[in-house]
Amino acid sequence: MIFFPLYDKIVVKKINLENKIGKIYIPTNDNEIIKGEVIEVGIGYLLNDGNIKPLIVKKKDNIIFKDNYNIEKYKINNIEYYFIKEKDIISIIK
Repeated sequence: MIFFPLYDKIVVKKINLENKIGKIYIPTNDNEIIKGEVIEVGIGYLLNDGNIKPLIVKKKDNIIFKDNYNIEKYKINNIEYYFIKEKDIISIIK
């Protein structure tokens, strides 16, 4: 399946790994922090003057973000996809 996110939307595939990033332990709770791989990114923010500001995050970046009420989810073939905005990202993992 191919996604074409619009403007500042980002498509992320959930990575089901242990809840550690390097040596940092990520606790799981009701406000779960999720690790994912960026699959596709939109072209950027549409500014009031009509210009587009590109996104910082790029395709194939690994990120962590908080699963909250305004994030759309889609599951196909046991793979979870999240449709988020860049502002929902906590960090890019290098």
